[in-house]
Amino acid sequence: MFILGNLQEVVDIFTDGGTVMAALAIVAFLLYTTATASLYFVFRGNLNHKQKSQWADWINDPESAEGRVGEIIRYAIHGKKLSIKRVQRRFDEMREILIASIDRRLIIITTLVAAAPMTGLLGTVGGMLDMFDGLAAGGGKQSMGLIASGMKKALFTTLTGLVIALPGMFMSLMVRERRNKIDTTLAQLQSIIVTTKFRNV
Repeated sequence: MFILGNLQEVVDIFTDGGTVMAALAIVAFLLYTTATASLYFVFRGNLNHKQKSQWADWINDPESAEGRVGEIIRYAIHGKKLSIKRVQRRFDEMREILIASIDRRLIIITTLVAAAPMTGLLGTVGGMLDMFDGLAAGGGKQSMGLIASGMKKALFTTLTGLVIALPGMFMSLMVRERRNKIDTTLAQLQSIIVTTKFRNV
């Protein structure tokens, strides 16, 4: 009964907000699916410093290397004619693929985070117009109903836009922080590969 009551409140808020609420629902769906997929992408694997003590052993024995770090090591040092320039070029390729992929996701997330309150503001403008229609209609019960409906629409859409945007903003910051850590890990891994494989050069 309690759940049904809360569900009814959500439905009432959605209907009071007007057609803009449908647009906000689409923005919310796109934002949270993209942000969740991005968080999974950046936190998956072992591209961190937790196993840094094992990197040198993995470089000497690439087949024993684990996770994403293992894949990167095997790709970076495979082949007979290995050189510092070739390792550097391969790491540049991996950065182009991995970091650029995260950056593209971040652009989508930040755009959707900005779109949520702006879409809510569109509903606010619509609600204000409804209020002015109520004021123009003069006094009476119908006029007060239009004013109250417009005010609800203006407040609900603005509130919904902000409620959608704020968690999305924090998720975006988490993805960005993790992206910077991955970039640092790649640089450190490249440095260790160079010093381990070419220490006599």
